[in-house]
Amino acid sequence: MSEHAKLPQDLDPDRPSGARIYDFFLGGSSNFTSDRMLARRVLAVAPDMRRNAVANRACLHRVVRMCLAAGVRQFLDIGCGIPTIGTPHEVAQRLDPSARVVYVDNEPVAVTHGELVLAGNPNAAIVRADLRDTEEVLTADATRRLLDFDRPVAVLMFAVLHHISDRDDPAGTLRSYLAALAPGSFLALTHLTADHAPEAMRAVTELLLDSQHPGTPRSKAYLESLLDGLELLEPGVVPIAEWRPEHGDADLATAAPLGYAAVARKP
Repeated sequence: MSEHAKLPQDLDPDRPSGARIYDFFLGGSSNFTSDRMLARRVLAVAPDMRRNAVANRACLHRVVRMCLAAGVRQFLDIGCGIPTIGTPHEVAQRLDPSARVVYVDNEPVAVTHGELVLAGNPNAAIVRADLRDTEEVLTADATRRLLDFDRPVAVLMFAVLHHISDRDDPAGTLRSYLAALAPGSFLALTHLTADHAPEAMRAVTELLLDSQHPGTPRSKAYLESLLDGLELLEPGVVPIAEWRPEHGDADLATAAPLGYAAVARKP
């Protein structure tokens, strides 16, 4: 992104953003010098973080296709980040143009770019909101216009819950969203972990303290507890590249996985 482009008034380009760092890892251009500097520091201590980001995006595509195959045509992508090639609405609407997608993020660049990308698409929209404010997300005009919560919805929380600290009760936030969903809905998430590379993840966590979005890696057992009461789909809570990999996805696996993926169904 040009450092001189017209920016949202409340944007601070000098303070790194999790969404823009992720955009950098994916090879995007919607990031600033501060984001790139911190991203390179992260890669210096955790070289597989870029591959983890690419694996995360590939997993997102697989999940969207799986939900469509299961008959779900509505998606709520919470913490969507900055639109890049292969966003959920592109994947879903390529297979079914009637699929509806609502994106949610509180990052100004993500929302501004999302509005540009989605202009003219009647079945997709973006909402600027904090995912912790469940009511704001669920009652937003775009959400009410596009999603019917009396029918199954797929809630996507990819690489976002680790930005919610323990004191902000991520489990309670999840329960609030699940309470609004019809039976047959899906919850899909990915999350950073220190289970396999504790030293590297400790260093990453310390670096992210300098950003707008600090991170809290969590264990497999914790993530399984978040999904208690749901039908956890096979293969369960697994390294991101190992969630139902397709052709070529095995190349994204790393010796010490940095994140988990899981999908569960509301009974």
